Amino acid sequence: MDDGSGDDSGGTTTAGSRTGVGDGGTTAVGHGTDDSAAVRSAPGDDTRAAGPGDGGDGARNAADTPRGGHTVRGAARLRAWTVGWTTGVAQALGAALLLITECVRYDVAPLGGRVVPGTELPGYAHDFPHWMDAVDGQWWFRAAEEVRDAIGFGEPRAALWAAVCAALVVRFNADGPPRLQCVLSGLGAVYCLAAVVSAVPFLALAGAALPFALLVGALAVMVATPAARRRFRTTV
Repeated sequence: MDDGSGDDSGGTTTAGSRTGVGDGGTTAVGHGTDDSAAVRSAPGDDTRAAGPGDGGDGARNAADTPRGGHTVRGAARLRAWTVGWTTGVAQALGAALLLITECVRYDVAPLGGRVVPGTELPGYAHDFPHWMDAVDGQWWFRAAEEVRDAIGFGEPRAALWAAVCAALVVRFNADGPPRLQCVLSGLGAVYCLAAVVSAVPFLALAGAALPFALLVGALAVMVATPAARRRFRTTV
């Protein structure tokens, strides 16, 4: 008598595996046998891996990370150039020139000024008018004066003060707006270079005090730069 149950040992059994994930549902996992394991998933539990074309949070986070990383790296590079040695050299020269011109402003002439004929000069500045006449006809001297007056609006002394002070403030303030600080630092460096070239007679006027003025300018820029201070402390 056939009771409907048979054992087909010669057949092929297909193993199937089903995984279902639901919101508080039950997952049945089968491996081709009659016994299966019931797994209850937690509500809202989604363990799907975010793949290409998946709109899940994993894909969004993966897409956002490079953009944020590029932004941070771009700001870091901008800050490095703003307080780097390229602008630092020009700003140190500007600080040295500011020190020299302020020391001789009353005895000789201010930055951008000329000695009035017949003025009695101190002994160390006896040849200063001849130095001014020697470079006055040079094209590079004229070009530097034009750039200096264009950027400084015809006020070379006030503009030099502004350029040097802005450079020091930018270097001290590491949390300022990167683009604005970069513009201030770059513009100040360009002005300092133009002012130094147009003030070669003043540098010659310093004589033996020129190395001291250069050292003071370099120290001012270095002290205002946190990275330079850290490197100096590690090497000393």
